This record gives sequence, C-alpha cells and structure tokens, in this order.
Amino acid sequence: MHDETSTGKAGQIPFRYKALMAVVAAVTLLAVWLVPENRQPTPPPLPELPATQKGDTALPQPAEGGTAVMREGDRARAFVASLRSDRTEPDPDTVFVEAERLQGEGYTVDAHLLYRFAARHGHGQAALLLGTQADPAFHTAASPDLLKDQPEQAYKWYSMAVAAGIDEAAVRLRALRKRVEQSASAGDEHAQRLLLLWQ
Repeated sequence: MHDETSTGKAGQIPFRYKALMAVVAAVTLLAVWLVPENRQPTPPPLPELPATQKGDTALPQPAEGGTAVMREGDRARAFVASLRSDRTEPDPDTVFVEAERLQGEGYTVDAHLLYRFAARHGHGQAALLLGTQADPAFHTAASPDLLKDQPEQAYKWYSMAVAAGIDEAAVRLRALRKRVEQSASAGDEHAQRLLLLWQ
C-alpha cells in the first residue's frame, strides 16, 4: 500500500504539507483583507502667518513703555523704504531734500547715505556735496571723521557731478588734481598711486 506521507521521490514535499501551506496562505490573505488599516489621521493644516508687507520696513518699534534704539543710518533706510513702498525707484530730488533736512538736524550719517543714494541716481548737486565732504581742501572741524581726507572719493564724486552737468564740480576736480600732482611730485606715495589710478 502507498503511504501518503512518504515522498515517493527524494526531495519532494508531501501532498498534505502542500495543502497545509495553501490553507495558511489563504487564511493570511483573508486576514490581511479583513483587518482594517491602521492609518493615522491627517493633522489639520497649520494656520497661515500674515504676510509681511513692504511698508513694514520702518524704524524699529519700541517695546511697551520702552524707547526705540535708533542706530545711525536707520532714518535714511526707513525713508528710502517708505518711498519704495509703491514699487518705484525714489525720486533723487526728493531724497536730496530729505538729506539736507537730516544734515540740518545733525544726522550726518543718515544724510550722507541719502546723498550717496541721490548721487548714484544721477543727482549732480548730491555728488558735488559728497565730493566736497571728501575733498581735503574743504575740511572743517565739523566735517565727519569718516569723510576726512579721501581725495580718491572726492575725485569719484566730482567726476559724477561733472557728468551730471555741474560746472563747479569741473573747477574743483581740476583743483583737486593739481593738489594731488603737487603732493606726488613732493614724494607723497599715496598721491603718486592716485595719479596712476586717474590716468
């Protein structure tokens, strides 16, 4: 008689083991299909923060009951930012007028930044003023330390003023060059280097 559990041939799996494996696979598939998924609920979206507007780049606001710390240049930066709020470049004449006002109130650094802005946007009078501030021939006790004795800067700003049609700047530029040439011929190495740059 033939034994069902015998393999008959070496290495073959008996029929009853095959049937048992098929039953286990079917039960596993059925269990996977019937068991509900264990998904985590989707968290609600985070609330959106309000968008920062360009007009919010004004001066720092003080804390409740405190005073704002004003740094040099904050007034100039806030002024330019307020003019740019309509997404157009500020008018150099308007910037120059504000620079003059700040200069009159003693805010030298803020005024200087606005003069530079106006000059770089083609304002000849601002360029002439910057050249004058940097020109060693025009220094006074009231001249800001950061602008003293910078003939190379004076040359740059006077040249911009000349390009903008300011006749006085051409006269000052010639006088500056003459003084630098005299210093160079007297052995001043800084003046000699400046002359090489201005060729």
